[in-house]
Amino acid sequence: MKRILSSAVTTALALLLAGAGTTPASAATYKYDRQNACRSEGRGECSPGIVVKHWHKGRSADRGVAWVYASMATNKPTAQARWLYQRPGGRMTAATGWKQAKHPAPGTNFVETSWGRDGRTGPQHPVGTRVCVEFRDLGRPLCVRLR
Repeated sequence: MKRILSSAVTTALALLLAGAGTTPASAATYKYDRQNACRSEGRGECSPGIVVKHWHKGRSADRGVAWVYASMATNKPTAQARWLYQRPGGRMTAATGWKQAKHPAPGTNFVETSWGRDGRTGPQHPVGTRVCVEFRDLGRPLCVRLR
């Protein structure tokens, strides 16, 4: 009887531990991060500005660029912007074409636009890739580095 009870306890413990290992932990292995930067104009304004949301799985050396946001201080009704990337040792490449950036509300003194969406979406690039936004009016891109 003692042997049967011991065997039953061992089996129940094994099932419990096996069940704990099969919980949906895969979602927990994804990590999300955000980089942002701005170029100060000295008047307390940030122009241009960039925010990049990215994700990766566990210890992966690739980063998925889910969302890129660009803003620029201006009183013009619109401006054109695009985002670019430069992989380590590579050259700067346009990820998108030019897109209209608009004022988010009447009376604001900046324009904004974005690409992508939240979540595990978007192109994947290696760690160290520079992601940049460029406004046609400014000509000089502003970048962050994926870590």
